[in-house]
Amino acid sequence: MLFYLPIAHEKEAAFFSHVTMDLKTKMIAILIAPKFQDDEAIFPAKFLRDHGADVRYIGLQRGTCHGKNTAVIPVDSLVSEVHPNEFDGLVIPGGGAPEFLRQSKEVLVFVKAFMDAGKPVAAICHGPQVLMSAKATAHRKMTCYPGIQDDLTNSGALYQDQEVVVDNNLITSRTPEDLPAFNQAFAKLLSQFDKDSPWVNATPSQAMEFAIANEIKSQKVYEALGKRTKDRLAKAKFKYLSEVERGHRVTLEGIFEKLYPGRKPEPRPFEQSGEAPEDIDPDGDIMKTLRVAIAAEEAANRLYQQFAAKVLNPKTKKVFQRLAEDELEHKSLLEMEYTLRTGSGMPSAVEKEPWWSQDLW
Repeated sequence: MLFYLPIAHEKEAAFFSHVTMDLKTKMIAILIAPKFQDDEAIFPAKFLRDHGADVRYIGLQRGTCHGKNTAVIPVDSLVSEVHPNEFDGLVIPGGGAPEFLRQSKEVLVFVKAFMDAGKPVAAICHGPQVLMSAKATAHRKMTCYPGIQDDLTNSGALYQDQEVVVDNNLITSRTPEDLPAFNQAFAKLLSQFDKDSPWVNATPSQAMEFAIANEIKSQKVYEALGKRTKDRLAKAKFKYLSEVERGHRVTLEGIFEKLYPGRKPEPRPFEQSGEAPEDIDPDGDIMKTLRVAIAAEEAANRLYQQFAAKVLNPKTKKVFQRLAEDELEHKSLLEMEYTLRTGSGMPSAVEKEPWWSQDLW
């Protein structure tokens, strides 16, 4: 609930009646910090909620957050309490807030996850400063508040002086005057985005390279888990999972090279230019890692099921069907390990977590 809501711009109010997008299944995060630009935090939230979206204000401190002028917004959750997988899109308002947000490592990791997953991200005014610090602006067509144009260009972005610039999953605008176009572009992008299948429109080669990147990352995760656990049976389990994932990678590479003779796959996630997957934090929470791995195995199962449904070659179809079955077996093994460590079943938060898991895959 907002304690303050200014009178809407006439252009904004007029625009509401022209949009018929249904966002009832979408959940959006809006990053706020002290001195946010009032309109840029409030009007996108109102617009999205009017079209059915569930909007949450994500901040750095509990309680309320004060804007540049008179707006006061309750913080729904801290950035440390939420996961990018919970959301379909992200809004970064401007004002003075980005100067606070860009200094938070947790915020930068949060934002980078959205960009890596190709989820809709909208930044207005000084909002692109957060994207600059997250190293997510290189070669992207963007706009911003005129005062930080040079900073944006120096970060590698391709600056365009327009009310709204759309570059794949990224929406940017200059000032509050651009909010009608900004909101429209973001809502349109959200209505088209399916967080459960961001690879659905990929080319076959992109999908294969994505799958190979998954297997490389998961192999590393299981190797790390095997080194960290002291239990002999658990160590053997993680070693087995690591070896199977290595075998999956070899299988996928073989299929790729048959499809594209003379070409080597370049494993990478979508919306990336060949950046290698991040290694798991060796000092991280092992239970959190297990939860992420379980969600990721479900993701892999669905991915390979989709592959099996699309390919025509019977032998290749059987390969993907086997890979899908393996990932379900892995999920079961991980769930048993989680239960052994906790003495209870999986928490409801994990059961409800979207199968798409950027942390691991």
